[in-house]
Amino acid sequence: MQHNQGYPIKFRQLLYLKALAEHGSISAAASALNMAQPSLSETIAKLEKSLGVQLAVRGARGIQMTEAGDMLARGGAEILEKLDELVNQVQHCSLEPKGKVSVGIPPGLSLLLSVPLLETIYAEYPDIRLSISEAVTGDILDWLDSDRLNLGLVYEAYDNASFSFEPLLVEELFLVTAPDNWEGEIGSDGVALDSVSARDLERLPLITTGYQAFGTRGLQGKVARSLGIELNVIATLDSLPQIVEMVSRASAYAILPHGAVHRQVEQKRLALVPIKDPVIRRTAYLARKRTQAVPRAVDIVEETVKVILRELIEKFGIEGTLPYSPEIAPAAEFPAEPAPDAA
Repeated sequence: MQHNQGYPIKFRQLLYLKALAEHGSISAAASALNMAQPSLSETIAKLEKSLGVQLAVRGARGIQMTEAGDMLARGGAEILEKLDELVNQVQHCSLEPKGKVSVGIPPGLSLLLSVPLLETIYAEYPDIRLSISEAVTGDILDWLDSDRLNLGLVYEAYDNASFSFEPLLVEELFLVTAPDNWEGEIGSDGVALDSVSARDLERLPLITTGYQAFGTRGLQGKVARSLGIELNVIATLDSLPQIVEMVSRASAYAILPHGAVHRQVEQKRLALVPIKDPVIRRTAYLARKRTQAVPRAVDIVEETVKVILRELIEKFGIEGTLPYSPEIAPAAEFPAEPAPDAA
């Protein structure tokens, strides 16, 4: 059957036939439907004509459904029930956010965001089942593309028909050190009074992640290449909490945003040294797959992410800037490199 030719049966006709089969007479069915008997009889007759088959046998004792009529009445009842369920689900989509929402977050942002996001969603939207996966940008984009994730936070944005990218947070990167591993004076806020030049990073032993293409190491590589320097990476470790622990032991330094270590800075276990000439910044983006449906629950999670980041910046002194803030100096940002083929 060709869809553009229309269907020979309408939902209204199925409803009338269902009532006829249930009540067994034209008069009783018409009364239940609150309509005139002639109109009901005419509708059934037109349906029989369009299908080319008799659906009911009219007799002195009422209506007897034929085999075809009984089949259509039963199947029509199931269709109408499914339609009611569908209408109910559609109507509740805009009223009650619920269902599973899967989010991918890079390690640095995960340390800052995951726990307050989970707590907030659980407390305010108990019907949303939030699942957070910690991964690097390349994996997050792959999982978005395969519909494993509904939403991703990533550090790369590029022209791509498959994804949409919305700037979420601009973070300044600092040299992170144990307080007793820094010769200069450190302020009461945990930030060193003197800065370090990006070129001076060459002489400091650094520990970073082993991820080549994305995240902090990717941005450090861009800075090093732009300045013509070679960073002194003494070790790589694919665990951000362990990198933070190693730095707190004064075994090495790391280049990280404030948000990834704000608790340790507050506890005086770590200190931040501003990097100048140039300042190093990176932008986090909210990424979605363009062709994936967007349930209301996903919108709720996305808005909650933005609210939590704003609160962290405003209430807890996290060094970060929302993208629309005039405080951002665009010239200090390093442009993203072309997307890798794998993404």
